[in-house]
Amino acid sequence: MEKILVVEDEKGIRDTLQDILELAGYEVLLAANGKIGYNLILEDQPDLVLCDVNMPELGGFELLEAVNQSLKDKVIPPFLFLTAKVDKEDVLYGMSLGADDYLLKPFSASHILKTVRLRLDKRQHLLELTSTNKAEVVINEIDKLALPSDDGLELIPFDKMIKCQADRSYCNFYLIDNRKILVSKPMKEFEEILTSKGFLKVHKSTIVNIKHIEKIIRGKAGHLLMSDGSIVNVSARKKEELIHLFNSNA
Repeated sequence: MEKILVVEDEKGIRDTLQDILELAGYEVLLAANGKIGYNLILEDQPDLVLCDVNMPELGGFELLEAVNQSLKDKVIPPFLFLTAKVDKEDVLYGMSLGADDYLLKPFSASHILKTVRLRLDKRQHLLELTSTNKAEVVINEIDKLALPSDDGLELIPFDKMIKCQADRSYCNFYLIDNRKILVSKPMKEFEEILTSKGFLKVHKSTIVNIKHIEKIIRGKAGHLLMSDGSIVNVSARKKEELIHLFNSNA
């Protein structure tokens, strides 16, 4: 039976979520604040966390940040945040910590169950990739990297990779054919390989293929326009290095 932790300081909402989830066949753990929730995550290892954003003791964002620090590269349960309002800055901040989704209050039982099921299925898929070691890194003589796809390991040429971005203990490879391949290994597993093949780490969460940089967008913060039209953040330290690199190749 899959285990879901509900972290919510309002008892009425907490009880309602418990009823919805238990009727759907889930085991439910309850926490009235983030501190209790933190201990339950470490001790009981739930499969998913439904968490209020604003709570006394320890808020939702602080809870996720604490869990990230404690579990580091381990598989962290999906976090679904509950909130009465959507603030763009809060959403972006939560996503930067690894939030998987936001659910607005008041919520419907059907929407809660649909979102929970979707995130649990995704987590199971990632765990299966890890256990079968399908994300084994392989480099052959024709400069390709073996990455997992729906059909098993697929050899991807390095020049067809636009960027690699971290997602907790996983990473996403973005390809020139608009595909994205999710790999159940942290980005650091690929960093040495990629940087030896013409890639550059421009942010703690992003490595880009230098050949696919269209231009540097200057400003208070550094950004890159990539060949697929995406915008990539650049750390302050790497911004000057990139400007120097482009000026020397001009």
